[in-house]
Amino acid sequence: MVVGWQYGELAGNRTQQLWRTAASAEVKPDEEYDWAVRYEGALRSVPLAAGALGICGVLINRVVSGVAPVVDASSSQSRADVVIIGLSAVLVLTGLQWLSLRPKPLVPVEPDGERVSYMSVRVPREAAAELRWAWDALRTATRCRALVAFHRGRCVMHSGVAARGLRPGAASMGPICMRALETGAGIYMANLVLYPGRLEFAGYLPENMQGVLVQPAGEHGLLVAATDTQRGFGRLDQAWVASVAEKLDAALDSIPPEDSPGPDLAAAAVATVQSRDISA
Repeated sequence: MVVGWQYGELAGNRTQQLWRTAASAEVKPDEEYDWAVRYEGALRSVPLAAGALGICGVLINRVVSGVAPVVDASSSQSRADVVIIGLSAVLVLTGLQWLSLRPKPLVPVEPDGERVSYMSVRVPREAAAELRWAWDALRTATRCRALVAFHRGRCVMHSGVAARGLRPGAASMGPICMRALETGAGIYMANLVLYPGRLEFAGYLPENMQGVLVQPAGEHGLLVAATDTQRGFGRLDQAWVASVAEKLDAALDSIPPEDSPGPDLAAAAVATVQSRDISA
């Protein structure tokens, strides 16, 4: 538990930096880190400005140098001017196209589900604290709106939003989750509606979730993070979720297998044996 809070302090700077992005109405992933996104408007105007500058340069050169304004095919200056004007026209058209075609703003949707906070009784106290910390960190610093943790194929935690009418702990792993667990690599579906495999998550996540990130956590653990925005998890978010999942490996491994008694059941069994010894 102490390790978890220490890790949380290390992630505090990222939480503060991404707070405004996570809470804003229009989401632009990695905006605070990608200079091309921050200066998108200026970069889109560069071809237009370069093309206009090239055409103006040709006209000024004609006026200053005293060359006749008539194009002469035998003149090397005229041939160079034609090439420059052609390239400048291409740049002008490219700039106008870039300015007219802009990406659709990423607007979050309200998940059509129920709020849940489920933790399996088989999860030890320290592991439960680690899982709760992971959920608090992800929902604060990213667009994560639901986090589901699996261990050995069974749901051990579900926090955030869930599908309506879902019984707590009833979430199950599907082919996509199994593939991520077998390969040990995360799978990110930035626009969930485009993937036929989205039906796998419809059983325990709201149907209007916009994106899902499946991240293995060790050999037997798996995290499923859902977002309410298309492309809601940026590159840094994905790397950070992978780091969190790697940290939760030990916490998930501390969960006893299904065929052994959980921590609460074991404690109850010990108490029963002690009471019998006293009565005897």
